[in-house]
Amino acid sequence: MALTTLVAITCGAQYLSHSQYRQQVKQIVADFNQQNEWQLNQTVLSSNWFQQQEQWQLTGNLSQLGLDPQPIELHVIQQVSIWPLWLEGKWQVDPEQASYQQWLSDLNLTAVPHLGTWQANLLSQKLQQQLRVDSFEHNYTELALSFKPMSISTVSDLSFQQGEATLSWQGMELLDSQQNGDHIHLGKVEASETFSQRQQWTLVENASWSVEQLRLQLGQGETLLKLQNLSVNNSFSEIKQNAYLSLNTELNSFILREGAEVFQLDQLILRSSLGGVPMQSLIQLAQSKYTSLSSDERDVLVQQAVSNGIEWQLDTLMFEVDSSYNSLPLQGDINLAGKAKLLPFELDQVSRPIQLLRYIDLNLVIDVGDQLFNQSPLSAYILALRNAGYLLHEEGRDRSELIFNDNEFTMNSMPVN
Repeated sequence: MALTTLVAITCGAQYLSHSQYRQQVKQIVADFNQQNEWQLNQTVLSSNWFQQQEQWQLTGNLSQLGLDPQPIELHVIQQVSIWPLWLEGKWQVDPEQASYQQWLSDLNLTAVPHLGTWQANLLSQKLQQQLRVDSFEHNYTELALSFKPMSISTVSDLSFQQGEATLSWQGMELLDSQQNGDHIHLGKVEASETFSQRQQWTLVENASWSVEQLRLQLGQGETLLKLQNLSVNNSFSEIKQNAYLSLNTELNSFILREGAEVFQLDQLILRSSLGGVPMQSLIQLAQSKYTSLSSDERDVLVQQAVSNGIEWQLDTLMFEVDSSYNSLPLQGDINLAGKAKLLPFELDQVSRPIQLLRYIDLNLVIDVGDQLFNQSPLSAYILALRNAGYLLHEEGRDRSELIFNDNEFTMNSMPVN
């Protein structure tokens, strides 16, 4: 009897796995085709109690991105293993499919080594997915490409309503085969985000990404762009039914060189937040792209979104700058902090963007090294601002507080005419 019970439970769990998978596939295809102009279809090539061979067909074009509207068709071959309360799959783009073959041919590639895998636990309702692209190299007529490994992973619930996505890429190099020094070098790139679905709208609650190094050299060394250790962290929050976005950026170094002219930023730090929009209005605006609304209906949504105004808080923006550009000679450091608000307004009262100045309330604190503009044509203007009292000059610094709104425009508490 115990053996019979165990077999019955196992068969029931196996049937549940089959049923759950069929329902999930049906829902994925329906949701995708409803929300996108691209079309997704699944065809079962072979199937038994434990395995299923499938072909997924994705068709569409890139016209929405302003690219060639020529139709694109991708076929994905997937092998699915079905076990009691557990499913897993492996997939790859069909290398014999026409659009993929043409894409590889246009890039003079024979293949892009990749493998997609996923596992679904029906008991814990957990889904893990991963796409790995292995390293490959190719020599073109004038360029040599070296692509390093990339991995994209997600962990979510089975319906993909909430979860986390991560990307890790070791970078790439694109070298000039003529050996004149031109190249593009991209160091390690990492990114992650947490997301959730809000009424058919994907909300990214936290997102971060970083670039270890980017170096671009063109024109036989005449032009150089170099970026070192850039990191960006953004987070979304809801406070008293209003939406806010926190923006944080750090950059170790940025260099742009054109011939003998060099522009360099060092130790950049940005801490700021933006928001105050009613959460429900933001959701309705996000959903409006999936519906056909008249201009009047869309104006109503925008009006609701600005009903409380929009707030911007700049906790700090600091960096060091060294520029030998003839059009922008600068050398020193800059520190800014402040806040601004776009006050509530009626759309029918604003026919031109400049009229929005009536609804801006700005308070900005400026603190810069007094050597910053010494080599600039603005140096005489800065000296005049000091002499007039608009800039407080002491201990090697220039400081001022700028206030701007519909009633006043002052610097260092002095009216500006």
